[in-house]
Amino acid sequence: MLTATRPHHLAAATPAATLPDRLRVAATAFPDAEALVDGTTRLTYAQLMAQAEAFAGALREGGLVTGDVVLIQLPNWWETVVAVWGTWLAGGVVLPVVPIYRAHELAFIIDQVDPAVLVAPMTYRGHDHAVELRDLAPGRLVVGVRMTAEVEGITPFEAMQSAATLAVSTAADDVALVLYTSGTTSAPKGALHSHRTLLAESASIRDACRLTSADRVFMPSPLSHITGLSYAVVLTADIGAAAVLLDRWDPEPAVALIEAERCTFTVSATPFLRGLCETYDSHSSLRTFICGGADIPPDLVRRAHAVMGTAVVRTYGSTELPTLAMADPFGDLDAAADGEGTVIGQNEMTIRAADGVPELLARGPELFLGYVDASLNDASFTPDGFFRTGDTAVIEPDGTLHISGRIKDIINRGGEKYSAAEVEWALLDHPLVSEVAIVGYPDDTLGERACAFVVPASAGPPTLDELRAHLVDAGFAVQKSPERLEIVMELPRTASGKIQKFRLREGLGWAALPTEVESRR
Repeated sequence: MLTATRPHHLAAATPAATLPDRLRVAATAFPDAEALVDGTTRLTYAQLMAQAEAFAGALREGGLVTGDVVLIQLPNWWETVVAVWGTWLAGGVVLPVVPIYRAHELAFIIDQVDPAVLVAPMTYRGHDHAVELRDLAPGRLVVGVRMTAEVEGITPFEAMQSAATLAVSTAADDVALVLYTSGTTSAPKGALHSHRTLLAESASIRDACRLTSADRVFMPSPLSHITGLSYAVVLTADIGAAAVLLDRWDPEPAVALIEAERCTFTVSATPFLRGLCETYDSHSSLRTFICGGADIPPDLVRRAHAVMGTAVVRTYGSTELPTLAMADPFGDLDAAADGEGTVIGQNEMTIRAADGVPELLARGPELFLGYVDASLNDASFTPDGFFRTGDTAVIEPDGTLHISGRIKDIINRGGEKYSAAEVEWALLDHPLVSEVAIVGYPDDTLGERACAFVVPASAGPPTLDELRAHLVDAGFAVQKSPERLEIVMELPRTASGKIQKFRLREGLGWAALPTEVESRR
């Protein structure tokens, strides 16, 4: 059972509702209103509630007890939303996992969290997810979604039905969610959220954006991310609005879906905004686009506003504290384009020097409860409860936040963050690699891509394709593979032997092509 690893300093000052409470209120107040749209599947709040209760009953009958973890590795399907709500109604903890994760990442997470139930597609984009999870977690209940044939050891999603009356009690400060995020080390970190922290995030966005049950939320971001889960699952139930899901990103179908469903609001990353801006030829039904997750060019914000007629505002947050600051959707366009805005809700932020570097610190009612591995907490929090974001920043006299860089050594590819170190360690096992450093370089589409600086072994230099194949064979998601290769004779180091990655970044430049391969000897 997962429990909070540190006390929340604002717990007593925020509402004590639980997530099941909010869904029940929505199902009672808006039973016939649309809750969810996924292709041709449409669920009202009454239907969503019925499906989630049936799934919850089946979980309890299958042996799930309050506090057990349910791992959900699903794309943006309606079944994902049912499984999430069903888990919460059953008193379980939701563990969303992005579909790109493979055995390397999954084995670590399963070993650390020990989920009682695992839910995954039978097959998605050519990969047999449910079978992989069954083999990684023998003896657990594995639920296969959209199965076309019987498979040993896997229970069809359709069979997860129960008419049992639930009598499960949860509290606002119980752990409701664990999300894994990569940091500066090779091992991902599991961030714990409670019912209270997730509802605090929902309330801050609801109030800042003036959202009501009349809104329709477009969600192309994965439901397995804090963004998709917060705004297409929690927020929509909190206000009784509809979530319109998009499984595979393609700008043209996205525009068609937004307009057909008259979507009014979304929170997504820079690549999604860029794609919409380049596809629209007239104003959008989207009233507000909150953009975060990757570097956001100010000119793109202005251009998107001009093309789409949408209020596009920048935001700053993380898995640990989903929305710290945000520009005013009803305010000045230049302010929305040039900075990450001011704090929203009851959040707080400050700048303190860490080894001479101005590090951004954050806290608030939506701040997570700590990591699954409690030993990580001491280095992540200050004695007065601020979270060390690992980002360098400036706060203007008017309270506007400007992020200037990252202390943490992570790659942020289109909002998907991962540790450079875990890739480096895996590449060191390649026979043609003597030394390696993974460095991010700017990309107009994704914000950042990864370049591998390799000192070759005596047998000769590897090719980029060989490095990528090596990582995939090791169980890594293909998105973590470098997309550029630089062959060097040595890596720049400090006197103590640490690699000076800033010197490597200086040589990459802004005009680099994603698939370019260069040799520097």
